[in-house]
Amino acid sequence: MSELEAQHEVSPAQPGGQAQPPRGRKPGSRGILIGIAGGLAIAGIAAFTILPRLGGDKPAVVGEESTVEVLIPADINAALPTLDPGSSKAAVDDAKNCKAPLAWVTLKQQPSGHGGMVRIRSGSYLSPPIKLTPTPQRVAVPYPAPYPMGRGVLTLVGEADQVGFYLTPGGIHDVNGTYSVNVHWQVRNPCP
Repeated sequence: MSELEAQHEVSPAQPGGQAQPPRGRKPGSRGILIGIAGGLAIAGIAAFTILPRLGGDKPAVVGEESTVEVLIPADINAALPTLDPGSSKAAVDDAKNCKAPLAWVTLKQQPSGHGGMVRIRSGSYLSPPIKLTPTPQRVAVPYPAPYPMGRGVLTLVGEADQVGFYLTPGGIHDVNGTYSVNVHWQVRNPCP
């Protein structure tokens, strides 16, 4: 007797001659097991995709771009001390006149790091030297490319270990010379 015939064998003990499920299995148990296995596979894929980004302490994957955030106009004056006064005047004026906003990033010395000094290169702009501290520092920079382009490259320049360079996603990097990150931003009205 084939398996198919065995599955549909009519039992004389059942009233009306109804088919009985194979012994050792409950009706629908195979479908439940397939559903559970599928759900676990989907959850695993989702966790693999999402969880590495939540920690924020892993470098971006090669070819992946991090997001640079817009410095809101109300924060421009507070950000002035983090900018190089000589080379940022045009960018600050553009931000105040709603032509193109400034961006910002966060730098921090990780607990296992020894600190150091870094600068941020954003297009032709080079920030003043930034002494890393365990306290996060929000640093303003002009966008690394014309604002309407929506993407560019930020580069840390200097000598430091375990630098928290926080973008979205951010990462922790040793900077021995230079470390570059491809970045993008959402182009929108500079003064909402």
